[in-house]
Amino acid sequence: MEPRSVLVLLVDDEPDVTNALSWLLDSVKLRSRAFNSPRAFLDALCDVPQPACAVLDLRMPEMSGLELQVKMAEMGLDFPHLFLSAHGDVPAAVRAMQGGAVNFLQKPFNPEEFLNAVQKIVRIARERYESQTRERDLKDLLERLSGREADVLGELVRGRTSKEIARALAISPKTVDAHRANIIRKLDVRNVVDLVRMVQKLHSQP
Repeated sequence: MEPRSVLVLLVDDEPDVTNALSWLLDSVKLRSRAFNSPRAFLDALCDVPQPACAVLDLRMPEMSGLELQVKMAEMGLDFPHLFLSAHGDVPAAVRAMQGGAVNFLQKPFNPEEFLNAVQKIVRIARERYESQTRERDLKDLLERLSGREADVLGELVRGRTSKEIARALAISPKTVDAHRANIIRKLDVRNVVDLVRMVQKLHSQP
Protein backbone atom coordinates (compact mmCIF):
# COMPACT_ATOMS: atom_id res chain seq x y z
CA MET A 1 0.00 0.00 0.00
CA GLU A 2 1.33 3.46 -0.92
CA PRO A 3 2.27 5.67 2.06
CA ARG A 4 -0.34 8.32 2.79
CA SER A 5 0.65 11.81 1.57
CA VAL A 6 1.29 14.25 4.43
CA LEU A 7 -0.05 17.82 4.27
CA VAL A 8 2.27 20.54 5.59
CA LEU A 9 0.32 23.40 7.22
CA LEU A 10 2.08 26.77 7.06
CA VAL A 11 1.08 29.48 9.55
CA ASP A 12 2.71 32.91 9.12
CA ASP A 13 1.15 36.36 9.01
CA GLU A 14 3.30 37.35 6.00
CA PRO A 15 1.91 36.03 2.68
CA ASP A 16 5.32 36.45 1.03
CA VAL A 17 6.77 34.00 3.55
CA THR A 18 4.07 31.34 3.14
CA ASN A 19 4.24 31.72 -0.65
CA ALA A 20 7.99 31.17 -0.61
CA LEU A 21 7.70 28.19 1.73
CA SER A 22 4.92 26.68 -0.39
CA TRP A 23 7.11 27.00 -3.49
CA LEU A 24 10.05 25.41 -1.67
CA LEU A 25 7.94 22.48 -0.47
CA ASP A 26 6.40 22.04 -3.90
CA SER A 27 9.92 21.75 -5.36
CA VAL A 28 10.36 18.51 -3.40
CA LYS A 29 6.78 17.35 -4.03
CA LEU A 30 5.46 18.06 -0.53
CA ARG A 31 1.84 19.25 -0.37
CA SER A 32 1.19 22.37 1.69
CA ARG A 33 -1.62 24.69 2.71
CA ALA A 34 -0.95 28.24 3.89
CA PHE A 35 -2.70 30.31 6.56
CA ASN A 36 -1.88 33.95 7.23
CA SER A 37 -3.45 34.07 10.66
CA PRO A 38 -3.63 31.63 13.59
CA ARG A 39 -7.42 32.04 13.72
CA ALA A 40 -7.83 31.03 10.08
CA PHE A 41 -5.64 28.01 10.80
CA LEU A 42 -7.69 26.97 13.85
CA ASP A 43 -10.99 27.51 12.03
CA ALA A 44 -9.89 25.24 9.18
CA LEU A 45 -8.57 22.37 11.24
CA CYS A 46 -11.81 20.40 11.19
CA ASP A 47 -11.43 20.16 7.40
CA VAL A 48 -7.73 19.28 7.37
CA PRO A 49 -7.12 15.76 6.07
CA GLN A 50 -4.81 13.48 7.98
CA PRO A 51 -1.90 13.00 8.24
CA ALA A 52 -0.66 16.56 8.67
CA CYS A 53 2.13 18.54 10.31
CA ALA A 54 2.65 22.27 10.88
CA VAL A 55 5.24 25.02 10.46
CA LEU A 56 4.43 27.90 12.82
CA ASP A 57 5.80 31.42 12.94
CA LEU A 58 6.76 32.53 16.45
CA ARG A 59 5.78 36.20 16.24
CA MET A 60 2.32 36.98 14.87
CA PRO A 61 0.14 39.98 15.83
CA GLU A 62 -3.11 38.11 16.42
CA MET A 63 -1.70 35.24 18.47
CA SER A 64 1.91 34.18 19.02
CA GLY A 65 3.13 30.83 17.81
CA LEU A 66 3.61 29.71 21.40
CA GLU A 67 0.01 30.69 22.23
CA LEU A 68 -1.13 28.80 19.15
CA GLN A 69 0.86 25.79 20.30
CA VAL A 70 -0.96 25.88 23.66
CA LYS A 71 -4.32 26.25 21.88
CA MET A 72 -3.58 23.23 19.69
CA ALA A 73 -2.79 21.16 22.77
CA GLU A 74 -6.02 22.29 24.45
CA MET A 75 -7.94 21.18 21.34
CA GLY A 76 -6.28 17.79 21.42
CA LEU A 77 -4.43 18.36 18.14
CA ASP A 78 -1.34 16.22 17.89
CA PHE A 79 0.31 17.69 14.78
CA PRO A 80 4.10 17.33 14.73
CA HIS A 81 5.33 20.91 14.32
CA LEU A 82 8.33 23.19 14.16
CA PHE A 83 8.80 26.91 14.69
CA LEU A 84 10.26 29.64 12.51
CA SER A 85 11.30 32.98 13.96
CA ALA A 86 13.21 36.10 13.02
CA HIS A 87 13.33 36.98 16.69
CA GLY A 88 14.27 33.63 18.18
CA ASP A 89 15.77 33.54 21.62
CA VAL A 90 16.72 30.78 24.02
CA PRO A 91 13.66 31.06 26.35
CA ALA A 92 11.25 30.95 23.39
CA ALA A 93 13.05 27.95 21.90
CA VAL A 94 12.98 26.14 25.24
CA ARG A 95 9.25 26.82 25.67
CA ALA A 96 8.57 25.67 22.12
CA MET A 97 10.43 22.39 22.61
CA GLN A 98 8.81 21.82 26.02
CA GLY A 99 5.44 22.31 24.32
CA GLY A 100 6.20 19.52 21.87
CA ALA A 101 7.90 21.28 18.96
CA VAL A 102 10.28 19.08 16.98
CA ASN A 103 12.56 21.94 15.89
CA PHE A 104 13.09 25.70 16.10
CA LEU A 105 14.64 27.47 13.09
CA GLN A 106 15.69 31.11 12.99
CA LYS A 107 15.08 33.22 9.89
CA PRO A 108 16.80 33.58 7.53
CA PHE A 109 17.40 29.86 7.30
CA ASN A 110 19.12 27.69 4.76
CA PRO A 111 16.50 26.13 2.41
CA GLU A 112 18.13 22.71 2.76
CA GLU A 113 18.02 23.01 6.55
CA PHE A 114 14.33 23.91 6.36
CA LEU A 115 13.49 21.02 4.04
CA ASN A 116 15.38 18.55 6.23
CA ALA A 117 13.47 19.79 9.29
CA VAL A 118 10.13 19.54 7.48
CA GLN A 119 10.94 16.06 6.19
CA LYS A 120 11.41 15.01 9.81
CA ILE A 121 7.98 16.23 10.95
CA VAL A 122 6.43 14.75 7.79
CA ARG A 123 7.95 11.39 8.75
CA ILE A 124 6.64 11.68 12.32
CA ALA A 125 3.16 12.65 11.08
CA ARG A 126 3.03 9.66 8.74
CA GLU A 127 4.23 7.24 11.45
CA ARG A 128 1.67 8.56 13.96
CA TYR A 129 -1.12 8.32 11.40
CA GLU A 130 -0.21 4.76 10.44
CA SER A 131 0.04 3.74 14.10
CA GLN A 132 -3.34 5.30 14.90
CA THR A 133 -4.87 3.64 11.83
CA ARG A 134 -3.56 0.22 12.89
CA GLU A 135 -4.92 0.81 16.40
CA ARG A 136 -8.38 1.75 15.07
CA ASP A 137 -8.38 -1.26 12.76
CA LEU A 138 -7.48 -3.59 15.63
CA LYS A 139 -10.20 -2.15 17.85
CA ASP A 140 -12.70 -2.71 15.03
CA LEU A 141 -11.53 -6.31 14.72
CA LEU A 142 -11.77 -6.87 18.49
CA GLU A 143 -15.38 -5.72 18.39
CA ARG A 144 -16.14 -8.62 16.03
CA LEU A 145 -15.28 -11.17 18.73
CA SER A 146 -18.08 -12.85 20.62
CA GLY A 147 -18.23 -12.50 24.39
CA ARG A 148 -16.73 -15.94 24.92
CA GLU A 149 -13.99 -15.29 22.35
CA ALA A 150 -13.13 -12.09 24.19
CA ASP A 151 -12.89 -14.09 27.44
CA VAL A 152 -10.55 -16.60 25.81
CA LEU A 153 -8.44 -13.81 24.32
CA GLY A 154 -8.06 -12.23 27.74
CA GLU A 155 -6.80 -15.51 29.16
CA LEU A 156 -4.40 -16.02 26.23
CA VAL A 157 -2.91 -12.58 26.84
CA ARG A 158 -2.29 -13.62 30.46
CA GLY A 159 -0.21 -16.50 29.11
CA ARG A 160 -2.53 -19.33 30.12
CA THR A 161 -2.66 -22.69 28.33
CA SER A 162 -5.79 -24.22 26.80
CA LYS A 163 -6.26 -26.47 29.82
CA GLU A 164 -5.88 -23.56 32.25
CA ILE A 165 -8.33 -21.46 30.22
CA ALA A 166 -10.78 -24.37 30.09
CA ARG A 167 -10.72 -24.68 33.88
CA ALA A 168 -11.04 -20.92 34.39
CA LEU A 169 -14.02 -20.62 32.01
CA ALA A 170 -15.59 -24.00 32.78
CA ILE A 171 -15.45 -25.18 29.18
CA SER A 172 -13.56 -28.00 27.45
CA PRO A 173 -10.01 -27.59 26.07
CA LYS A 174 -11.38 -28.44 22.60
CA THR A 175 -13.82 -25.55 22.87
CA VAL A 176 -10.97 -23.27 23.91
CA ASP A 177 -8.97 -24.37 20.87
CA ALA A 178 -11.95 -23.72 18.61
CA HIS A 179 -12.37 -20.21 20.05
CA ARG A 180 -8.64 -19.57 19.69
CA ALA A 181 -8.74 -20.59 16.01
CA ASN A 182 -11.69 -18.25 15.43
CA ILE A 183 -9.88 -15.37 17.16
CA ILE A 184 -6.74 -15.87 15.05
CA ARG A 185 -8.86 -15.93 11.89
CA LYS A 186 -10.92 -12.86 12.80
CA LEU A 187 -7.87 -10.79 13.85
CA ASP A 188 -5.90 -11.94 10.80
CA VAL A 189 -2.74 -13.00 12.64
CA ARG A 190 -0.52 -16.02 12.05
CA ASN A 191 -0.37 -17.50 15.55
CA VAL A 192 -1.00 -16.91 19.25
CA VAL A 193 2.38 -15.20 19.74
CA ASP A 194 1.51 -12.55 17.14
CA LEU A 195 -1.98 -12.29 18.61
CA VAL A 196 -0.72 -11.62 22.14
CA ARG A 197 1.90 -9.15 20.90
CA MET A 198 -0.74 -7.24 18.95
CA VAL A 199 -3.13 -6.96 21.89
CA GLN A 200 -0.37 -6.00 24.34
CA LYS A 201 0.78 -3.27 21.99
CA LEU A 202 -2.76 -1.91 21.79
CA HIS A 203 -3.10 -1.88 25.58
CA SER A 204 0.24 -0.08 25.92
CA GLN A 205 -1.02 2.85 23.80
CA PRO A 206 -1.47 6.04 25.88
